[in-house]
Amino acid sequence: MNKFETFIGVDLGGGKGKNTAVARLERAESGVQVTDYGTGKDAPWFDDRLLSYLLAQDERTLVAIDAPLTLPVCVRCQLPSCPTVERCDVPVVRWFQDRASKPRVDGIVSNTTKPRYTSYTQRATEVVLHEEHHILPRETLGQGMGPLTARTAYLLRALSARYQLSKNLIEVYPKATLTQLFGARTATRYKRSAGSPAARLEILNALSDVAFAPGAWREHGLSNDHKFDAILCAYTAYLFAEGRCLPPPDSMVEQDGWIWIPRAA
Repeated sequence: MNKFETFIGVDLGGGKGKNTAVARLERAESGVQVTDYGTGKDAPWFDDRLLSYLLAQDERTLVAIDAPLTLPVCVRCQLPSCPTVERCDVPVVRWFQDRASKPRVDGIVSNTTKPRYTSYTQRATEVVLHEEHHILPRETLGQGMGPLTARTAYLLRALSARYQLSKNLIEVYPKATLTQLFGARTATRYKRSAGSPAARLEILNALSDVAFAPGAWREHGLSNDHKFDAILCAYTAYLFAEGRCLPPPDSMVEQDGWIWIPRAA
């Protein structure tokens, strides 16, 4: 994995908005250095620009995106007709069904009769991160996620000749990265609160293996959560390359789509 020298993080926003941020980190003597990052200013990261940028990278580049890189199993199903979830033999669907019939790993008991999982909105990775690591990701096709997931599906097809999942392209979640490295309290303070800039500064100061190149001012990330998340995405890519991320529990979960998170500090 250490063949990678460049780590690009993409905090993906909607295709018609200006909130997508991209960060570029380069391997340095004692870790990585932020060489460039931002939301594009007067030239936002719309599809054409983002694709051109990523496709222009060489084979030493690893890309990490904060968005679902796979669809839920029922959405990508190619069976001629649906046997219904209860009768389905597709391994991931069976995984959901088997897990639903057992006590939750985190010990929480539900007193409702509503479905525990929906395999047309969720992936196994979201269940594993929530119940086993106490991290609650956004559901792939949960409320408000549809447009973002659709954009990601388009981008992946356009990038497929150059990038492969779990090879030189990974899915990440900045809040999960912070939870693993610094705990849940820090992960809830760094975004959308009055103390967010101060919390972000504490995080950057604690990441002793991250430096900023001349012109890549850290102050820009302190004032903008999308820019800061892009740096976290790229940093998680670096940790992945260093073998410091948790692998999926088995090949089935990996094929369903895995959110890569650092090993707990």
